[in-house]
Amino acid sequence: MLFAGCKTNDGDVSSKETASKDTTSLSNTEEVDKYQEEGHPTLPESLDLGGFEMTYAVFEPWQIIPEEGISAEGDLILEALREVQETYNCVISVRQVDVTEWDTAMTAIVAGEEFANVIMPRIHQSGGFLQSRLCADYLSPEISKYIDMDNPWWNDTMAYASNVLGSVYAGCSAIVCPADSTYITFFNANILKEIGVQPEELYDLWEKKEWTWDAFVKYAKMANKDLDGSGAMDSVEDRWGFVCPGYDTAQAFCSSASVASCTTTDGMNPTYSFNTAHCISTLTKLNKIFTTEGIYTNLSWGNNIPMFTSGKGLFWFAGLAMVGYQSIREMEDDFGILPMPLGPKAEGGWQDEYMSRVDHNTNLCIIPVTVSNKEYTALVLEAMTFKYFTIINEKVDTYANLYCRDDKSVEVANTIYNTSRFEISQFLYGINGGAYNAGVETKIRDIVNIANYDVSGQMNSCADLAQQMIDDYFNGL
Repeated sequence: MLFAGCKTNDGDVSSKETASKDTTSLSNTEEVDKYQEEGHPTLPESLDLGGFEMTYAVFEPWQIIPEEGISAEGDLILEALREVQETYNCVISVRQVDVTEWDTAMTAIVAGEEFANVIMPRIHQSGGFLQSRLCADYLSPEISKYIDMDNPWWNDTMAYASNVLGSVYAGCSAIVCPADSTYITFFNANILKEIGVQPEELYDLWEKKEWTWDAFVKYAKMANKDLDGSGAMDSVEDRWGFVCPGYDTAQAFCSSASVASCTTTDGMNPTYSFNTAHCISTLTKLNKIFTTEGIYTNLSWGNNIPMFTSGKGLFWFAGLAMVGYQSIREMEDDFGILPMPLGPKAEGGWQDEYMSRVDHNTNLCIIPVTVSNKEYTALVLEAMTFKYFTIINEKVDTYANLYCRDDKSVEVANTIYNTSRFEISQFLYGINGGAYNAGVETKIRDIVNIANYDVSGQMNSCADLAQQMIDDYFNGL
């Protein structure tokens, strides 16, 4: 795990109403320090749960119980885990579920089995659980007694994304560390200096809230260089303004502009929204960035990393955790990081907050409806979440500083938790055999690949089908 964090503050067409306080360029250090000193605001300081057994079903057991001595941050987690068990007299265990076997878990829960106190499928595997109403409501009295997703150790955009008709069915807490999988901007500092720009210039834009789509395009164009001598930018032998896996990165760009294919109002009135004026104009701009600005070459995931690390791309987009990826750590050129650039706002200008999508492979925390003691489950889940949150600073000290190349990168990394956001469409991905993804979301793939794409026509062409699938999901099985 890397830079853990869960709180975000945003608001627009695809998000619930939130406070206007600007947090996305601020570090979480002071907030964590505050709670480390003051403790949890509502949890009992101690409580004897009589040896209550708390089981997490997860693909990677180390997320809950790391192996001792493997890493400094893992040992910090183990220490926090032991403290929770001692404070509340409970036993925490893991039930491993293969990444392909969540259908088995669903069948067991349908049959009335408790299965685990908390199941942790990936987002794209979770839609069926929500549609089938196999999840307990986080807003129910026995759970909300302890868990409030407005607290900074929970991601409140997940409370929006998993809200189905007024019930919140999934959470994303500090246990999961969504910031690790939040898309960010990597830049090659050597290329930047070659084109006459110091990294401080980009960091200054970030601090002034002027790191926008247009600023990104400006610098990307400056970095283009015909290296193969063909007289044009036409091959992987050239140096490009940016390299990345197109589809996933385009989705992250969408979130940075509050563009989403499905929106609700507190879980009510679910509406297909790719055909709104804001979405169409923004997606049209995105189509131009990827296809006609001449700054992007379409590459597979495996190919774009060596392009960036070998100095053939100024910008690269990936999850924050990639700072620890071996080829990035061993990269000869220096690199820096920024959040995703600010996208367009519906009323004109740029978004007020940095926002970026969390990858669909992130694990969630779902309490099955069959769990017999939801109150104790909520208490232990909240206690673990809070403890994992309060060790963020120590984890950054022992891990982040190992891989970032400059102090500003560490500073940026500490703000990424504020930019992490989830979308309703990530739950729709896995329903009906992936029909929603195939019929609606993959139009983003065409936006990345087809120049002068008919955004308005295509987004309206699937509106009726999309709305029907959305209605089916929200109405339940």
